[in-house]
Amino acid sequence: MMASVGRVARSLAGFLAACMVAAGVLAAEPDMPDREAERERFRAAWSDAARGNQAAVLQAIIDLRDYPLTPFLEFELLRQRIDQVPEVVAEQFLARHRDWSFAGALEASWLRSLARRGEYEALARHGRASTIAEVRCHLARADLAAGRTEGLAATVESLWLVGQSQHRACDPVFSWWRRQGHLTPDLAWQRFHLALRAGESNMARYLRRYLDSDRRYWADRWLAMQAQRYPTLREARRWPDHEQARLIVETGLVGLARSDWQRADGAWRLLRGHFDWPEDQLGRITREIALYQAVALDEGALAAIDALDPAHIDQQVLEWRTRAALAGGHWEAVLESIQAMPLVEQARPRWRYWRGRALAELNRPEALVAYASLAAEANYYGFLAATRLGQDLTVCSEELSANGAVQRRLMRDAEFERALELWHVGLNHHARRTWISLARRLSQEELRQAALLAASHQWYDRAIHALGNAGAMQAYPWRFPMIEKGQVIAASQRWDVDPALIYGLMRAESAMQPDALSPAGARGLLQLMPTTAEAVARRNGLAFNGQASLMAPEINIPLGVAHLAELQSRYDNRWIHVAAAYNAGISALARWLDSRPLADPDIWLETLPFFETRDYVPRVLAFATLYEWQLQRPPRVLAENLLPGLVPEGQGFSCTP
Repeated sequence: MMASVGRVARSLAGFLAACMVAAGVLAAEPDMPDREAERERFRAAWSDAARGNQAAVLQAIIDLRDYPLTPFLEFELLRQRIDQVPEVVAEQFLARHRDWSFAGALEASWLRSLARRGEYEALARHGRASTIAEVRCHLARADLAAGRTEGLAATVESLWLVGQSQHRACDPVFSWWRRQGHLTPDLAWQRFHLALRAGESNMARYLRRYLDSDRRYWADRWLAMQAQRYPTLREARRWPDHEQARLIVETGLVGLARSDWQRADGAWRLLRGHFDWPEDQLGRITREIALYQAVALDEGALAAIDALDPAHIDQQVLEWRTRAALAGGHWEAVLESIQAMPLVEQARPRWRYWRGRALAELNRPEALVAYASLAAEANYYGFLAATRLGQDLTVCSEELSANGAVQRRLMRDAEFERALELWHVGLNHHARRTWISLARRLSQEELRQAALLAASHQWYDRAIHALGNAGAMQAYPWRFPMIEKGQVIAASQRWDVDPALIYGLMRAESAMQPDALSPAGARGLLQLMPTTAEAVARRNGLAFNGQASLMAPEINIPLGVAHLAELQSRYDNRWIHVAAAYNAGISALARWLDSRPLADPDIWLETLPFFETRDYVPRVLAFATLYEWQLQRPPRVLAENLLPGLVPEGQGFSCTP
């Protein structure tokens, strides 16, 4: 048998035939398979594939012919030998697995391979609908070589007119297109602007050569504005009054306002009378400066906003007018700002709370009604309102019951079975992509039952997402699971960090996804950056075996809690500062503590300039409160951090729907 497998591995034709035969029998229904044994066999084969041991993978395909994930092994073999795969094999395999999570990546790899190999006829048969620029450029080259030039110029123009460099495969058709005289200064100017918007200054400089002399003059000023805003704005006093001059100045002022509204305002005072500004452009500039004056919580922000043309006072401006008024203690202005918002915005918990807060500060009796309508809701603002009223916090949990018929139907669904198996073998990226595809076609009840099944398989993040999509927001035991409880309690006790806060932060950071990976590189349940984890491990004598180890809860949780303990000590147990530093970094928090006015904690938090942190900290504290409910203890976390001194005697949880 092993010699036969070896011969198959050496023969591409035999290898592909083996793949096709294996794929052809996957529809067979297994009778009570030993799934754990099959999973171990699959994991071993997947590791063999990563090492390039194709003979071992082929043997596994034969051994696992009835296992639902066997096509993933076939996919991996095809991917590794993509340049040798015959057209019919790739075509048939993709047709059979069109909706599988690997199909898009395999098809893209195959089309690129056809392009590299110059198999343009096959590429044309299968790649005309592709959106991959490299593939489209190769198809254009094939059309050009075959003399099929009708409509080709328009195709090439669409490939060329983007804000970034294209694949080098596009160069020959771009050269032909230019030789044919299709590259005009107007098109070059359009791409110049696209490049600037994409932040591709080098591309913009390259495009300068294709501009006429008048546009080169303005291109140089655009590039100067990109490099040094304030000096260029001062230089703009010597520019002629021209549409491009006004556009460049507007862009520079808007960009400068976001980092330094005062310098932007000073430059605007110099330039406002120098150009003949259209009303709309003038309105946009004054809006941005007034908006960022409010973000800075400047005392003059209310007057600056009120001086704007009403057409430029939108929801964002009204929100920051509210926050500037909060920071200054201008409670009538808080009410005015909220009442000027659209009704759908006024109905949001955030603005209902601040309306109630303003009414209370003004000693208006309506405050009690405003707070009472909110206090029945189990969210950050509802918890604050209940505490201000001296009431118990409302948490009414929805109990979920297993529906055997629906669960059996789900377990017989090939896509659902595949998602669960992918989770069990550790192919989590493919598992989640498969789940997302599946969830789109499930009913509300099916989503609830799918969540119960996911939770029973310890796939907690999918249970959380499924219940959210099903509208089961009050299914608290499943939406706020107490995973890795032994690890959390042990770390909590060792470093004296409240377990409810650990859980609240973990839930906010990763939705209980052990392998969570952020775009910035933060990893695991508590989303630690590898450099932070390494430093914390060194200071506390904890295990850390490189960034991959942060996906293991037994590594991630102790490191994360030790890091929280350090922040907790640094900020004197003030968790609004701990959570803010955890989210935005110590440097950002230091700036906010230095630059934001000292105020009540709820006001300080509401007026933070980063929307992500402004929403993140309340989410952590609200989640921690729900974990206090899970831990069957009185609520203290949110009130002690946001409303010190207002914690009602004997406050607990109740359900008053």
